[in-house]
Amino acid sequence: MPGKEAGGLDLTDLRIFREVAETGSFSRAAQRLFLAQPTVSHRMASLEQSIGAQLFVRSGRGVQLTPAGALFLQYARTGLESLDQGSRAIEQYLAGRSGTLSLGCATSTATYILPQILRRYVAARPDVDVRVRTGLSHAVLDLLLARQVDLALVRLEVHQPGVASQVVLREPVLLVAPEGHRLARHAGSLTAEDLRGAPFLLYHRETDYWAQIYGVLQQGGAMVHPAMELDALEAVRAMVLAGLGLAVLPASSVQEDLVQGRMHRLDVSGLMLPDRVTSVLRRADTPFVGPVREVWDSLCAGFGEAFLH
Repeated sequence: MPGKEAGGLDLTDLRIFREVAETGSFSRAAQRLFLAQPTVSHRMASLEQSIGAQLFVRSGRGVQLTPAGALFLQYARTGLESLDQGSRAIEQYLAGRSGTLSLGCATSTATYILPQILRRYVAARPDVDVRVRTGLSHAVLDLLLARQVDLALVRLEVHQPGVASQVVLREPVLLVAPEGHRLARHAGSLTAEDLRGAPFLLYHRETDYWAQIYGVLQQGGAMVHPAMELDALEAVRAMVLAGLGLAVLPASSVQEDLVQGRMHRLDVSGLMLPDRVTSVLRRADTPFVGPVREVWDSLCAGFGEAFLH
């Protein structure tokens, strides 16, 4: 039984003391703890010397607690019970069954994909407290680097020292038009010329990925009339549904709209839009255990399935 120091007292001595007090016998305590009786006697004498008070009265029928021993037993029990509870809590945490998990997530991912994955995880681990913070991908990455979240889901491929990352989803972005738009009624593929003059709803042109998207459109001669620029994908989607223009949106954000006929996908000949990447990140210098590992595994396994459904 390893001994640990806590407030100058040896935890093994405290456990022996509790056992002697409860059995009223050095020999029975030694048997239960698989120790030699002289070891028990020696350690109890050492404990009495450490706290400066006699704890036991020895008699022919065993030992009894002194008033000081009875008082000390209350605190010894409380302390040992708290330590035992702490040990069990750590076991539960390491097994992934309890604890707190803080997840940073790009807003669009939290809106359209994450709920399906977390629903299954939370049902399986009801005692894990999951906290989600949302924002733009670069802001979420900053939260991870500042240790304010345990895991991060971002719309980036990240290659940065000290950060472990894995791409969990590559999804297409789609050029979409609202129901009733003249281009939505077009049969077959469109050309870039067909898009000329159509109003476009833009999302965050200053980010590298979306700048690349709009560059592809411009090179193809498609984007000639930016109508509005917004800072949230959900806002772009809402504007499309309101009939205010065309937009390029991730497939996951418009799946239901396409199925219900509220939007229509436009196929433009020769227009190749790059896929959008989602990555899960963690700090490489933090322990990869408990809920952190379980949620990481859930995200890696669940993203493709969630997207397909």
